[in-house]
Amino acid sequence: MSLTTAQHDILVKYLKDVEIKHQEPFEEFYDHIATAIENDKPEDVNTFLREVIQPSFGGVKGIKKIVLNQRKARTRMIWEKAIGVFFSFFGWPAIGIVMVSFILVQTSQNTLGSKFTLIASLILGLLLPLIVFAYGSISFYIDCKRSNKNYRNSDLNSSLMVLVHLPFTILNIVGNLIIPMIIGREIFKIFILENIWLSTFFCAFTLLYGFTCLKLMKEQFIFKLEVI
Repeated sequence: MSLTTAQHDILVKYLKDVEIKHQEPFEEFYDHIATAIENDKPEDVNTFLREVIQPSFGGVKGIKKIVLNQRKARTRMIWEKAIGVFFSFFGWPAIGIVMVSFILVQTSQNTLGSKFTLIASLILGLLLPLIVFAYGSISFYIDCKRSNKNYRNSDLNSSLMVLVHLPFTILNIVGNLIIPMIIGREIFKIFILENIWLSTFFCAFTLLYGFTCLKLMKEQFIFKLEVI
């Protein structure tokens, strides 16, 4: 048995009224409450939502608290997963990707120069994930709109946005504040060019960070709702 159109519309309106706007919590609450409606078969869905479902979550405040707590937990899970994915590249057989990255970077530096290699690594490791993320987010929004979904964003997209923008923020702070004030731009450039191992490490690290972001975009982070 599935919900009737009228029941579906009432449930969707209820979830909108309690301001659940992201994909994961919306679908989790929808599935949980829809199952309760199918099992209990209430005559008046509005009354059932207000007098049975809502109190079981601790009221509207309880629902919002659950959404907030799950968002925090999901964000923590995403960052822990990101760290796990990154370090998984140093295990077998993924270590091959690390070795290939170092070889490609070293070869590029010897043949094309450190400056070209650095720029290429930044494009592949940082800009590419940002472009893929932007494309994915726009596609997600358009698909939701075309399918008449009741959300336009997700917790995963919000966390990934922070993840893919973080390197640019760090580079901006380091490049425009720390290096000019403490070391000096010219001295730092000379240091990087003279220490190939450092630029090699940085380029390889950037590529692995990019791989990590791309892999996370395919993940899902779902929770099971618990009632009070």
